Amino acid sequence: MLQLTTEQFERIVAQGLEGKPLEICGLLAGHQDQSSTRIAEIYPVESDDKSPLTYTINALGYMKAVKDAESRGLQIVGIYHTHPATVAYPSKTDVARAHWGDTDDLLFPDYSYLIVSLRNPEQPEPHSFKINGKGIPEDVEEEEVVIVEN
Repeated sequence: MLQLTTEQFERIVAQGLEGKPLEICGLLAGHQDQSSTRIAEIYPVESDDKSPLTYTINALGYMKAVKDAESRGLQIVGIYHTHPATVAYPSKTDVARAHWGDTDDLLFPDYSYLIVSLRNPEQPEPHSFKINGKGIPEDVEEEEVVIVEN
């Protein structure tokens, strides 16, 4: 289960609507145990791609977020991005980029991948996934998203 606050979700949606029609991205920091991931902070990070179909988290933005999270006793536990016009499900590119190049090794094995579909901007759709390999759908495991009041 991935848990975030209403305020955090609204910030992600606002970032996505501002960036639309391009995909936007960022990092999720918080605490993780075997059954849940609780988000304490979101870190919007510039996408190097400037694309409506893909995102690449800017390396400097990533490093700044990690440094800030660690200084606050948090760890990076996930990545978020939007799908401006399609469903919130990992694309072939999303799954491929979760790996080290062409290898079967995952970049971030325990991360949650939160995707927010903005195909209907009035009803953003959050879905989160664990990516466990390269196969779609067999290696893509959806996890419950719970949005709690601040």
